[in-house]
Amino acid sequence: MQGIVYKFESFAALSEALDTEEPDVKLPVEEGLVDGQWLVATFTIGNDATSVAGRVADRGSELHLTFEARDWNQLCRFASGQCQPSIPPPCTEGAEVVSAPPGSTVLVVDDDPTLRSIVCTMLYASRIHCVQVESAEDALDWLATNNADMVVLDWGLPGMNGIELCQRLRKDHAHRSLPILFLTGHSSSTDLVEAFEAGADDFVSKPFRAPELRARVLGLLRRVIGERVAAG
Repeated sequence: MQGIVYKFESFAALSEALDTEEPDVKLPVEEGLVDGQWLVATFTIGNDATSVAGRVADRGSELHLTFEARDWNQLCRFASGQCQPSIPPPCTEGAEVVSAPPGSTVLVVDDDPTLRSIVCTMLYASRIHCVQVESAEDALDWLATNNADMVVLDWGLPGMNGIELCQRLRKDHAHRSLPILFLTGHSSSTDLVEAFEAGADDFVSKPFRAPELRARVLGLLRRVIGERVAAG
């Protein structure tokens, strides 16, 4: 997965760069990038960093990286010192190749075996180990004795649905901060508010593309591993 690193001298400098009418920033490099391409964008200030998903937009004279509202809000919170940092990138600025931290495990919860296989194949390309289960109940059983770095969760599960599982995990101290990304065809504003109120960290709407899914998963993984490192 391709990524882009932005380097700023201070939080004030990043805040100034984010003070724009549109939720986007100019790309520091353009070679090899095309309109509509998904990237993992990492913003660094000294040893602090945060990673989010972004999509390339051709503005005519130059390429910009544009962000969904939830990703833009993450950047703004980071600029104001309101969130934990991600894993710092290996390079200082410009293009990078992004893969998951070694040993990363994602639990994929979906009752459709074909979709589970597709998701796992997409994530395997970024060196992510996937475990597949077909129900919320199976997910709880697996998490009772195993650790995951993230859950990729279908909304419409048989029995306990995805929202109910998300709420259940958020009430469990052991899984309160476990990143949860919904794969869902429920994309109305009301549905998304319900997902985030239940404790979701992010979502990808069905039908989805591999580049966006990988960018969002990798951005979340970088943030959660970074929080663990910061916590010691």
